[in-house]
Amino acid sequence: MNWGKIKSFLSKNTIIPIWIVFFIFSAIFVPGFLNVSNMFNIFNQNAMKGILAIGMTFVIINGYFDMSTCTLVALSASLACGLEGSIGMVPGILAALLVGCLVGAINGFLVAYARINAFVVTLAMMLGCRGVGYIYHAEQSLIPNKTDAGWAFIDFGAAKIGPLSYIGIIFIALLLVAHYVLKYTNHGRSTYAVGGNENSAFNAGINYKRITFINFVICGFTGALGGVLYAAFAGSSTPTLGWPDMHMLVIAGVVLGGTKLTGGIGNIWYTLGGIMLLGVINNMMNLLNVQTYVNRMVTGLIMIGVLYLDKIIMDKKTKKANLA
Repeated sequence: MNWGKIKSFLSKNTIIPIWIVFFIFSAIFVPGFLNVSNMFNIFNQNAMKGILAIGMTFVIINGYFDMSTCTLVALSASLACGLEGSIGMVPGILAALLVGCLVGAINGFLVAYARINAFVVTLAMMLGCRGVGYIYHAEQSLIPNKTDAGWAFIDFGAAKIGPLSYIGIIFIALLLVAHYVLKYTNHGRSTYAVGGNENSAFNAGINYKRITFINFVICGFTGALGGVLYAAFAGSSTPTLGWPDMHMLVIAGVVLGGTKLTGGIGNIWYTLGGIMLLGVINNMMNLLNVQTYVNRMVTGLIMIGVLYLDKIIMDKKTKKANLA
């Protein structure tokens, strides 16, 4: 066994040893954690956040981030539930997904073509979508009508194939598609190039505006899809769905997975690792009956520690490269 290669691999992929440490700690000290059904529960329960994180990974590798994701979850969930009675379940779901793509397109246009700061644009979109959601709900929860289509929608949210939920299977399928796009297509390679250096990408003939626009549309689609699936799982929607911290947890999961906020560096499988790391921490706290506010505080401290450790490792690698 070549320990040198293993050490080099782990130093380049810091999420793996960190994940292993938390997994071993939980397996030893948390009763009920090391249980097959609990392992699948962690995956299934975090699949919807993972779907949102896929779109966010594209945007962050591109060099930006999207604050409006959580409101798209609420808005798309409300449309899927609310439109079922008037236009049908399938058209309602398609309308919700279309709205998500439209919101992403508006974000992408304003950021890529109008050159407005992404934080300002997506924060404004977050507030706007939240307001539309409240108006549409009229201060009430929305529930699909008790028709065959409505029941099928709710049944889908709870359905499983073996230990894997349908939502978890969709998550896996999207991971595979995202991996292929990022690694093997011109769009994926261009996304890394634009995130690494937009001016260099432009000089290389890459249409950085189109790449950025498409990535925001992808993020809008995954946000809307997450909302539709959340509505199916919960059997209802509320205007506060995904609020206040879903988008921050999604961004945190992506960043914990090694995708750099500066752009140009990221990997969809490490995004999976980052999301599941947060899932393991949350599951560990729940099994230990830690109160919710303490859970969030500890999770935040752990995130700071993990990111600080990653920075130390990256600084050492940069120093060695400069000396060489």
